[in-house]
Amino acid sequence: MKFLSMIGALLLGLAVASGQEAAPKSDDAAEKVLLDNERALYAAVANHDKAAFQARVMPEGTWASPTGFIPMRLLADSLDVYRLPAFGGQNVRVVWTDTSKDSALVMYGRSGGGSFGHQPIAETVLVSTVWTKRDGKWVAVHHHESEVVKP
Repeated sequence: MKFLSMIGALLLGLAVASGQEAAPKSDDAAEKVLLDNERALYAAVANHDKAAFQARVMPEGTWASPTGFIPMRLLADSLDVYRLPAFGGQNVRVVWTDTSKDSALVMYGRSGGGSFGHQPIAETVLVSTVWTKRDGKWVAVHHHESEVVKP
């Protein structure tokens, strides 16, 4: 029992220590740019705007769809497969993935459904987009949506 207590204390100490690592500080201006880019990326897909889409993605990046991973460069030519409602992001937030603030994850819940290739998209999905800074410009590297399943 004493051994288990020592292991528990060690794990607790490691958890506290890891929580004290140099976490990136909030950067309201950069976060606003990322959130604006996320909304613009969504609008580009919803409006089938190839130029706006290409301006915000890394061509070799991936878009996870209900049918699998699609390279962003290919999806740019097929945006018309999406039918999406107005942006309905809830609890939108930015999580910095590195201390240099050159990469971030934008996460939120989206409601409103839509369709992909005539197949319905769930009414509520969890969305995440990985953004990275390339040549001073934020671009989406990966986008994923997962259906929220009721237990």
